[in-house]
Amino acid sequence: MQVEYPKNSWTEKFLLLDLLEGLKTTLRELFKPKVTIRYPEERMEPADRFRGMFKFSYDRCIACKLCAVACPIDIIYIDVHDDMIEEGGKKKKVKVLDRYDIDVKRCMFCALCEEACPTKPKSIWLTTKTYELASYDRNDLYFNMQQLEYWEDRPKYTGLPEDESVAALEGDRKLIAGGTTEHR
Repeated sequence: MQVEYPKNSWTEKFLLLDLLEGLKTTLRELFKPKVTIRYPEERMEPADRFRGMFKFSYDRCIACKLCAVACPIDIIYIDVHDDMIEEGGKKKKVKVLDRYDIDVKRCMFCALCEEACPTKPKSIWLTTKTYELASYDRNDLYFNMQQLEYWEDRPKYTGLPEDESVAALEGDRKLIAGGTTEHR
């Protein structure tokens, strides 16, 4: 036995209520005042829990290497040597931090290095509220210990790099639509 379902009329196929439900967000946002920021002259302040550029404190760091171990993509490079100091007539072995480098171009800002740090207050933290790290050179995104410690603000935009050899080549060649170059 075959069951026959009633055929939908054209009003059931296309209801105006479905269309209005879809446009509800659009209509609600249409009459709200718009927020426009004239970037880069004006900048928004990030939220309090924003994970921005690293900040590092050499004085707080105990050279335990836990941040490097906690990093899932191994971008923290630490070199440590042991030094003997005399304290109260006794010799004491102390770890001395030689190198603390971070390869920021590969960082995913997960803050696992900050969570792994055992010092109170933390010797590395990600809440500097700096979000402008764009650079024309990848080597500018490799930060050493001194750069991380004295990090104040975003890098200043200096414009496009001027390369006279590229400008001379562009004047001598003509670009063809296929992407190849032809000499004049």
